[in-house]
Amino acid sequence: MIKNMGIFSRNFFKTLGILGTAIIIIHAIVYFTFPIFYAENQRNKINESADILIKYLEEKNSDEIPLLLESYSKNLRISVHLKEETPKDDSQIVKDLNINKNNESTYIIIEERTLKTKDNKNLSVQFISGTNLIDEAIDIVLVYLPYTLVLTLIFSFIFSYVYSKRLAEPLLYISKVTKKMQNMELDARFDEGNKGELGEVGSQINKVYSKLLTTINDLEIKNKNIIELQEQKVAFLRAASHELKTPLTGIRIILENMKYNVGVYKDHNKYLSETILKIDSLSILLGEILESSKFQEWTENKQILNIKNAVEIMIDRYREMYLVKNIKINNGVKDTTTILMSKQALDKVLSNVVSNAIKYSSEDSSIQIYDDEEYLYIDNPCKPLSEEAQKNLFKIFYHTQVINKPQNGTGLGLYIVKNILESYDLEYSLKPYEHGMRFKIRIDNKEKDNI
Repeated sequence: MIKNMGIFSRNFFKTLGILGTAIIIIHAIVYFTFPIFYAENQRNKINESADILIKYLEEKNSDEIPLLLESYSKNLRISVHLKEETPKDDSQIVKDLNINKNNESTYIIIEERTLKTKDNKNLSVQFISGTNLIDEAIDIVLVYLPYTLVLTLIFSFIFSYVYSKRLAEPLLYISKVTKKMQNMELDARFDEGNKGELGEVGSQINKVYSKLLTTINDLEIKNKNIIELQEQKVAFLRAASHELKTPLTGIRIILENMKYNVGVYKDHNKYLSETILKIDSLSILLGEILESSKFQEWTENKQILNIKNAVEIMIDRYREMYLVKNIKINNGVKDTTTILMSKQALDKVLSNVVSNAIKYSSEDSSIQIYDDEEYLYIDNPCKPLSEEAQKNLFKIFYHTQVINKPQNGTGLGLYIVKNILESYDLEYSLKPYEHGMRFKIRIDNKEKDNI
């Protein structure tokens, strides 16, 4: 039963039990020790009375003493006699004091004093007091103890309730917040405005919980990225196998027809040349596939790179390609513009984007490459793509629908660019603008500010 009780109930009954036991023990001690202290107190009173009386008698003559002692004995429950006149029989003393001799609680006190009277006589006076002190003490105790016992028990009940409630409130609060933390609720926090140890402990737990949430969030992101990467690998392998199967099937058909001299395929020289072109195309595709398998390497070894210099290298690399079409490339990127990325990744992104811009730009046109504080822009004059084409641009091996066959590519370039930029959490887009298509890449990495 106690196991299933709440924090408040357990503390309440424990506190009440401790206080109640202490109160009962204290009252029992008072009950049994009070008669002893009461008797000692009576003895002290008799001593004080005796001292006062002796001082008074010392100013009197000896013949006045007996009468004064008799008068004193009548007024108080004390028998006072000159020692030589003290009754020898105990029964007479008991009778004078009006006490019960057979009662075990009967208590007789005898004090003796000497004095010198006014007429220079030495006398010895005995003070005898007898009473049922134990019974008297018990009667006195029984008058007050029940009331004090009830009052202290009531106080114990009230105190236990208030104390247990005050003690349980922070514990219940801690239990409530930690249960939220156990359920991984994002808003689970201790109120750091509380003063004292609870506030300090709450603040420390908040820091630990925040760090835990951050770690879990990072792990979830990494896990999600790993899952996405695995899915991309599966999709890539499926698409790659399909893309490789098509040219291989075509080559096989041509060779079989040439072998059996079927129709136009009797012209071996012509179709051998065509087969070689298909094999070259297949070789390029295999090279792109192998290159894309290095995706994980491209996302490692991050460093701050100067974009203007990287763009200049790309312009030099494709110089012959754009000069043939009489295209001008304007590198308007600021000298101070940088990005946090691996050198291989930036080279791959710019290589694909710049080569595509040259490949699909109109002849005698001008490609503009520039930046602002947040984005890098590559503008190439051309016929804008349709909305359907824009939706599929970054899909793997998507190429035949958007370009002319004389310029046919592998369809892997933009797919690789997409994966690299997403791995760095960089926004990107390829959308029409007034004179053609504009490729936009976000370059202000949040990580760069922390380096």
